Amino acid sequence: MRLTLVADNRRYHVALADPLPAGLEIVNPGLAVSGSTPQDPNSSDYRYGWWWWGTWYEHQNLRDERAEAFTPLLWDGVYQYTYIARATTPGRFVVPPAKAEEMYSPEVFGRSSSALVIIE
Repeated sequence: MRLTLVADNRRYHVALADPLPAGLEIVNPGLAVSGSTPQDPNSSDYRYGWWWWGTWYEHQNLRDERAEAFTPLLWDGVYQYTYIARATTPGRFVVPPAKAEEMYSPEVFGRSSSALVIIE
């Protein structure tokens, strides 16, 4: 799954939540039972010698029903958030919209569109 987050100004205490459609489960690479996960060739992880530019978020939660990412400070710009989900059940499922918000200013938020996913 790949989400694009656009911040038009500096934002504080940003939370991004992406609910999963039924029929999918998140693969948590931090668990030993997950096995190896494929590397994304378009990943935004930049490496230069010993220095590594990490992710824009400070913390993430990979839950059964959603993925969440949190950061205390988000500069204006365009950011990517990616995670791997595995299809577990065939069918047609609605993808709920993702939501990003300033946690202590809930009037500042954005949502994605919903979609339909078909697992065969």
